[in-house]
Amino acid sequence: MPAVTAATPDLRAAATTRLRVLVADDEESMRHFVQRGLARRGHDVTTVADGHAAAAAWVASAFDLAVLDLRMPGDGLATLGKLRGHDADAVVVLMTAHGSVDVAVEAMRLGAADFVTKPFEIDELAMRIERAAASRSQSRAHRRLRAMLQQPDGGVGLAAKSRVMRTLLQQVELVADSATTVLLTGESGTGKGLVARALHLRSPRAEQPFLALNCAAMPDTLVESELFGHEAGAFTGARSKKNGLLLRANGGTVLLDEVADMSLAAQAKIERFLVDREFVPLGATQPVKVDVRVIAATNRDLPALVEHGRFRAELLWRLDVVPLHVPPLRERADDLQQLVASALARAAGGTARHHLSADALAAMASYAWPGNVRELENVVERMVVLAGDRTELGVADLPTEIAETTSTALDAAAGEDGYEAARERFDRLYFEALLRRSGGSVTEAARQAGLSRGHLHRRLRDLGLGGKNAHGAPLADDDE
Repeated sequence: MPAVTAATPDLRAAATTRLRVLVADDEESMRHFVQRGLARRGHDVTTVADGHAAAAAWVASAFDLAVLDLRMPGDGLATLGKLRGHDADAVVVLMTAHGSVDVAVEAMRLGAADFVTKPFEIDELAMRIERAAASRSQSRAHRRLRAMLQQPDGGVGLAAKSRVMRTLLQQVELVADSATTVLLTGESGTGKGLVARALHLRSPRAEQPFLALNCAAMPDTLVESELFGHEAGAFTGARSKKNGLLLRANGGTVLLDEVADMSLAAQAKIERFLVDREFVPLGATQPVKVDVRVIAATNRDLPALVEHGRFRAELLWRLDVVPLHVPPLRERADDLQQLVASALARAAGGTARHHLSADALAAMASYAWPGNVRELENVVERMVVLAGDRTELGVADLPTEIAETTSTALDAAAGEDGYEAARERFDRLYFEALLRRSGGSVTEAARQAGLSRGHLHRRLRDLGLGGKNAHGAPLADDDE
């Protein structure tokens, strides 16, 4: 088998995303040309001299895509088939001479992502492979998210058994088809990012890019460059032109996450973009017009920030066209069991090997979850990792702060007045929480508790607790 060589990348002209590229061509000069050119853009390049070596290298190593010569020993079309037979998502860009363009077009019908005609400039090849790789990444993300949304719980953070989440997802369905700007509010860890993706995937833009910018993690000096892009020489260190996030997402959706952390200067430019739907890249003179839906997310009180001069009122007006609030986990008790089941399966690699005891689930239900769904996922993952070979997870597996919350509630219920008084106090705590979760509906509360409706109504009456019938009216004594 011909020798395999790897190039050391020169990061002075690095691409936005570093790719692992396999190049196959029987001409040594062409291999050297492509290797050096792509390496200068920051890609890791491995070269081989024929299709047989390319197929072997593809199986043996992890590559993002392959660049194959159409006419070489081992045949480019045959190699294309082998690579895609091993990996149905394999991205292949073909290099072809002028006389074989028709064959290259046929190859695209067989699964090639693109082709470039020799002779070519290295920038043209780089543009095609970067575009093909980005397209594959987007397609995979869309498939994963669609599969997630089709699950019974709609994916972590979108479990919709609770009334508040059913209402939210109904609002998502109503808003998704429009291009209207949406402002997502809610505490950290509630799943605002996933709701934004749901809006995108259920919109006519679903096949176009969904890109997110975490404004809290981005220094002020880089926010504008990331959003709008820049020309070479626009500022110190800008050695090459870079397309910004808004241009790369053209036709799709942009999520401005933690938008309250943007500087006032950046806020002004975003507000102007929302008015004109165009921007001027740093260092450029001509505006660029794009079609992008903007979704913003924050866990901060934006009106309060406006009052203190830390957020632009004009930007708030532009963002707050359709406000959607993502509720905290403590208001979604009915979703807890589905969320735990999903988190258990993910923590175990997709298989439902573990389950929680009734006591552990009750303990988790009584906890306030200040970190919301994100905290729940972390807790479940830690329990699974530390459980070893055990499949049942109990109260002893819970973090101390969750287990102690349950113990405190039980101690408060027990008091010092004996068993019957303690039982009544506990029943009162339990049924009050149950009625809150069920919106006051005795029918729903009975279903959740596994009791008959008549038995629950009598117990509520004994405890002096009210409830509602199926029509939402207060229960009468004979309403059983």
